Amino acid sequence: MKNKVKFLYALCFTAIVGCKTGDDLYLSPNNPLDGNLPSLLTASEVNTFQNVEGDLSRMSSIMVQHSAGLNAQYADVQNYRITQGDFDNVWIGLYANTMYNLKLMIDKANIAETKSPHYSGIGKVLMALNLSFATDLWGDVPYSDAFQWNSGNKTPKLDTQQDIYKSIDNLLAEGIADLSVAKDKNYYLPEKEDLIFEGNATMWIKTAYTLRARFLNRTSGKVAGTEAKVLDYLSKGISSNEENMIAPHDDVSQNQWGAFHNSRDGYLGANKLIVDRLLAKNDPRLTYFLSTNSEDKFVGGDIKDESIDPDISIIGPFFDVASNFPIVTYYEAKFIEAEVKQRQGGNAAAVLNEAIKANVEYVTKGKESADAIANYATATKNDILTEKWVALYNQGIEPYNDYRRTGIPALTPRPQSVGATMPIIPKRYPFPQTTTLYNPNVKNIPMDVAVWWGM
Repeated sequence: MKNKVKFLYALCFTAIVGCKTGDDLYLSPNNPLDGNLPSLLTASEVNTFQNVEGDLSRMSSIMVQHSAGLNAQYADVQNYRITQGDFDNVWIGLYANTMYNLKLMIDKANIAETKSPHYSGIGKVLMALNLSFATDLWGDVPYSDAFQWNSGNKTPKLDTQQDIYKSIDNLLAEGIADLSVAKDKNYYLPEKEDLIFEGNATMWIKTAYTLRARFLNRTSGKVAGTEAKVLDYLSKGISSNEENMIAPHDDVSQNQWGAFHNSRDGYLGANKLIVDRLLAKNDPRLTYFLSTNSEDKFVGGDIKDESIDPDISIIGPFFDVASNFPIVTYYEAKFIEAEVKQRQGGNAAAVLNEAIKANVEYVTKGKESADAIANYATATKNDILTEKWVALYNQGIEPYNDYRRTGIPALTPRPQSVGATMPIIPKRYPFPQTTTLYNPNVKNIPMDVAVWWGM
C-alpha cells in the first residue's frame, strides 16, 4: 500500500509541459487505479492539493494583488482578459477528478456490510472543502443533481449558492458525526493512505469545525447573528500550528507554486503592493515569502505600468517544491476570531496579535520574532483583514474571497489605459466553455456581478 500511495501521489503531480492553464495530470475517475477506499482517499487528497495550489490559486493571487501576471496566460489574467476556456481543466479537476471520487468513497464507506464511517467522514470534509472552491468562484453550481452521468443525467441543475452553503455545512456536520464513531465500529480504518492526518479522526474533526467557522463567517454579511456560533466552532477547531491541515510535499510530490516557477520562470512575479507592505513594516516574513531580483533587491511589479518590469521578486523558500502548503490553519482561525470579536464591538487587538505571531512562527519555522509587527493596541476591521491578506500571501483563494466579501485591502484595479479589459477587479470567474456548451442549465454570468455573499 505504501508504494501505491507514493505512485498515486507522483502520478497526480506529473506536470504537462505546454498546457495552457498550467495544470497537472489528474487521475481519471472513470478508470481509477484501484477503486478501494485507500486508493480513492489518496487520489482525492492529491487532487484536492492541486485544486488548492494550482491555477485557481495563481489566478486569484493576481486578482488580490499578491502576484503580477507577466507572460503568456497570466499576462491575460493580469489584464482581466479571462475567458471560459481558461477553466475547462480546473472544472474537471474539481468535479470529475475530486468530488466524484469523493462521492464514490463516501458511498463505498456506507455499504452496510463494510461500513467505515471514518472514511465517510473524511470524504465529507474534503467534499465540503472542494465544493466551496466551486461555489466561491462561480456562485450557483451543480451539487444536489451532480455526479449522475453514469445514470444518464449529464445536465445537472445548479443549486443556488445559498443552498450550496447549507449543503457544505451539512457535509461538515455529518463528517464530524462520522468521525466521532468509535474506531471498533469501522470495518476499515484510514492510515498512511490519508496523506494529511494519517487517519487521526480528532484532527479531522478539528479541521471540520474550523471550516464551519470559515464558511459561516463568510456569509456573515447575509446571515445575521452568526458571531456566537462562529466562536463556538473555533473553540472546537484547530488550536495550534501543529494541528494545521497541510498538503505534504517533498522533491517528488512537489509544491505546485514552486514547481510552476521552476518550469515557467517569468510568468508570475510579486506585486508591488505586497512587496512595499512587507518592506515598509520590516516584516520578518519578507525573505521567506519572496526572493530578490537580479540586483539582489526586493522589487514588486507595478500593475499601473503598461509593460510590467519582469525583473521583479518571485516566491521565496516558503513555496519551495519540497515545502508543505497550508490549507486550513490555526492562524487563519485566529484572524477569523479577531474579525468576529471586532464585529461584536470588542477590542480584538490581542487576538490579532496572536494571529500574526502564529503566522510568523509557521512561515519562518520559529526562526523569526513577530514582536515588531504584532503590536496592535487596538484593531480595526481594516487592520484585521489587511494583516490576514499579508499572512495568507499566495495561499489559495481565501484572500480573494475576503476581498470580494469586504473590499479589504483597498485595491486599485489595473487601469484600462494600460491594457485592462474592465474597470474593476473581477468578482467571479466565467463558467468553463464545455459546461455552458453542453449543459443548458448553465448560463454565463458577467464577471462584474458579485456572488451571493459578495459585495
